[in-house]
Amino acid sequence: MVPILLRKIRLAVGLTAATAAALVLILSPGIAQARCSQRVYVYSADWCGTCRQLRAYLDRNRIRYTLLDATTPRVQADMIARFGNTAIPRTLIGRSVVSGFDPARINQLCR
Repeated sequence: MVPILLRKIRLAVGLTAATAAALVLILSPGIAQARCSQRVYVYSADWCGTCRQLRAYLDRNRIRYTLLDATTPRVQADMIARFGNTAIPRTLIGRSVVSGFDPARINQLCR
């Protein structure tokens, strides 16, 4: 959606690509206001496709997070103590847990 919006803005107003991109970030509420006021931790693994999708979503929406490698023994022990298993991806937003990739729940918790 953003690339189409960028193209329309550039054509309509005659802006450079960089100026149009900055304008979209300012005007798009889904992008500009998506930052999270709480701490976000992502339990993830490099080989996990859903984990990559989750991280891409957080990056795209400028939600800052701490990445925890779920393949290391220390993080696995933390996950078992905290959640009872090592299922990934798992996101901790404040004190709330999001299992899997659930953009609606992430947006709800990051308001």
